[in-house]
Amino acid sequence: MADQEVESRGGFDVVSLVFGLGAALVSAFVLTGGNNWPDFFDLRWVIAGGAIVVGLALLAGSVFRQRR
Repeated sequence: MADQEVESRGGFDVVSLVFGLGAALVSAFVLTGGNNWPDFFDLRWVIAGGAIVVGLALLAGSVFRQRR
């Protein structure tokens, strides 16, 4: 067990990057009170879009998992 080396993967994790950027946007929105954000950028639509993307990803994952 201790003799085995862990294989290191290069690159970065896209999912972690997306969620990290999303968390940074939400925290910036909360810290500023939402007053300094432009009117065309409504965070509620970003959250709704993110929920749709996550739902579609879960649906696609369940469909493709059953085909194996």
